[in-house]
Amino acid sequence: MEVLLHATGGARFVAESRHHRVVLDQPAEDGATDHGMAPAELLLSALGGCVGQYVAQSLSLRGVSSKGLRIRVTAEPSPRPLRLQNFRVEVVAPGLNARQMRALEKSFPAGLVQNALSLENALTITVVAEKPTRRKR
Repeated sequence: MEVLLHATGGARFVAESRHHRVVLDQPAEDGATDHGMAPAELLLSALGGCVGQYVAQSLSLRGVSSKGLRIRVTAEPSPRPLRLQNFRVEVVAPGLNARQMRALEKSFPAGLVQNALSLENALTITVVAEKPTRRKR
């Protein structure tokens, strides 16, 4: 899996993966142009999307409609700088009875994004200087 990001001015980047593009930016109150979600917002979106896709698939397999399904994801700023803590995912699935809700809660697996956030992981950041390409005359 790979995502390539290109700087497009200020704090704005365009992330590309396969044939998809997403704009990332910071809010105007942080001195940016607010043309896209902030990276931390995309992190919460990825977590919510991972859970939501599982829930929709699980409901479909049980013959239950996912109409009106919503996922709300929150996190709190940590007392330690530049960190988030206490991620919470709330699944709002209209029309489920108590038995269906319990079954759904018991079936939650640890998905790809959940594992990346909750298990120990390695992160390596490197800087590479590319040589400018020569223009042909």
